[in-house]
Amino acid sequence: MKNTMKTMKVAAIALVGMLGLVACQPAPKKTAAPAGDAAGAGNAQPLVIRFGADATYAPFEYTNDKGEVVGFDIDTAKLICEEIKAQCSFVNQAWEGIIPGLQAKKYDVIMSSMAITDERKQSVDFSNKTSDTPNAFLAKEGANFEVSDAGFKGKTIAVQHGTVQDFYATKYYPSAKVKRYKTTEDAYADLISGRADVVFSDAMILSEGFMKSPQAKGFAILPTTIPNNADSAVLGDGVGMAVRKGDKELLDQLNKGLDAILKNGKYKALATKYFGDNAKYLYASDAKF
Repeated sequence: MKNTMKTMKVAAIALVGMLGLVACQPAPKKTAAPAGDAAGAGNAQPLVIRFGADATYAPFEYTNDKGEVVGFDIDTAKLICEEIKAQCSFVNQAWEGIIPGLQAKKYDVIMSSMAITDERKQSVDFSNKTSDTPNAFLAKEGANFEVSDAGFKGKTIAVQHGTVQDFYATKYYPSAKVKRYKTTEDAYADLISGRADVVFSDAMILSEGFMKSPQAKGFAILPTTIPNNADSAVLGDGVGMAVRKGDKELLDQLNKGLDAILKNGKYKALATKYFGDNAKYLYASDAKF
C-alpha cells in the first residue's frame, strides 16, 4: 500500500510538471502568407504580392533618385493592390532575366510592359490587358525614312534585346541591320551618338519617355506606326501582367483588381495624370504625335 501510494504521488508530481512545461511553451508565431496566396477569412494574413519590373522603361517603369522603382505600371499595380486589399512591393529585374526570375520565385508577378504573345504563354500565364499601344520609330528630325524593308535598307535599327520590336524588325526588315541592346536607354544613346539610325519601340515609351526628356531636341517620331495586329503572332495582343504557370488564384485576384480600376475611373485618372491627352493611345491601334 505504501509503495502504491508512493507511486501515485510520483505520477501526480510528474503530471503537474508536464502541465507546467506545456503552459510555459511560447505561443506559435504567425507567419506571413506565402506570396501569391489569397487572404482568407478571420485571422489569415493579407495577400502579399511582389512585382518584378525592368526599371529602364520610363515612364512605365524606372527608378527615381532614391533608387525606388516607380512609373505608370507601378502605380497601376498599387491601385490594383488597393482594390484587392493586398500588400505589394517591387523588385528591379533586368529584362533578359525577367521570366527566369519569376520562375525562380524572386517575385510573384511581372509588371513590366510585357507583350502577351503565344510564345511567352508557354512559360507564364497572363492577366487581362493592362494596355494595348502601337509601335513606333524614333529618328533624327527630317530623316523621313519609309517604314518598309526597302526604306530601312542599309540602316541600323536599334531595339531592346528580346522584345517584340526586336522580333518584328528581324522578321520584316532583313535588309536593315538590327542592333540589340540590353536596355532601351542604351538604344537611345546610340541613336544620339549616330551609331543607330532609328530606335524601334513602344510608341508611348518614345512619346512620353524620350520625347519629354532633355535629349529629345533634334529628334522626332516617324509618322507611320505599327499596330500590334499587323502581326499579333509577333507583336502580341497588348500588354499584361504575368504570373507563374498555374497560379490561377493570384491571376484571378489581379484580374479582379484590374477590372475594378478600369470600371471605377481610377485607371483613367492615373493615365491622364501621366500622359494627358495621349492617354487615349493606351488602348489604340494607331497614334499621331
